[in-house]
Amino acid sequence: MWIILSFITAICEAVKDGLCKKSLQNFDVFTIAWVWKFFSLPFILPLLFFTPIPETLPAEFWMALLTGGGLNILATVLYIRAISTSDLSITLPLLSFTPAFLLFTSPVLVGDIPTPLGYVGVLFIVAGSYLLCIGERTTIFSPLKALVRDPGARMMLAVALLWSIAANMDKIGVVATSPFFWAVCVQSFISAGLTIVLFFMRGKIRGSLQSNLLPLLLIGLVTGIGFICQMTAIKIGLVPYVIAIKRTSIVLGVLIGGYFFQEKDLKTRVTATLVMLAGVMLIALS
Repeated sequence: MWIILSFITAICEAVKDGLCKKSLQNFDVFTIAWVWKFFSLPFILPLLFFTPIPETLPAEFWMALLTGGGLNILATVLYIRAISTSDLSITLPLLSFTPAFLLFTSPVLVGDIPTPLGYVGVLFIVAGSYLLCIGERTTIFSPLKALVRDPGARMMLAVALLWSIAANMDKIGVVATSPFFWAVCVQSFISAGLTIVLFFMRGKIRGSLQSNLLPLLLIGLVTGIGFICQMTAIKIGLVPYVIAIKRTSIVLGVLIGGYFFQEKDLKTRVTATLVMLAGVMLIALS
């Protein structure tokens, strides 16, 4: 079941990325980052009617909420700054290192230790997602070389590291309470923090929310569905496995990019996709 939920998360992630890219024609990146989290709340908050609210919350819940929520706010700001200052072909491949970092952070923070075959599967997905993001004008080592001289690349690697810690905080949160309750709490926390960041950085929303309400609500809908599926999958599956399969969203993102945005370089992307799918098969067999 956690494999199915992880794939649903990947589908939602890919659709969300396509909608966000389309919406960037009408809004700046800070507004879209805020929409990404805030507009999911109308679809997540009703979950409180379907899940018991704990009378008392354990200390580990508050630790996970403050740590995971804070790290996600910081990661979102760094993510936006990274793609604003550097090429996507340089920065995005570095996000593929999140599952690799999880192979080290998860055993320490939550005790999730993959099998040897699972380790290989995660590394296959990391390699495939890295290859998938390499543009036809860059070499395979360009993103790594950029770490020396490109601040955007360093910020994106920091994002990958922050998310590898935050994902484990999600595990702690859902185990301490429930996937639905945790999803409501942490997404509300992140949305509140990003609202403060948005108005501090921009002072106002740039663009008309009313005239673009439908695509923005769709961003919120798929984000909410994906987030709930991810939290449920994390509770019953190993964190490195769930996040690795989530990264297969890049495969669907390639299809969306090719169909709607006429993106090229099919040969490299097909090869990378096959590598990622081999990784998923290894995880499923582990």
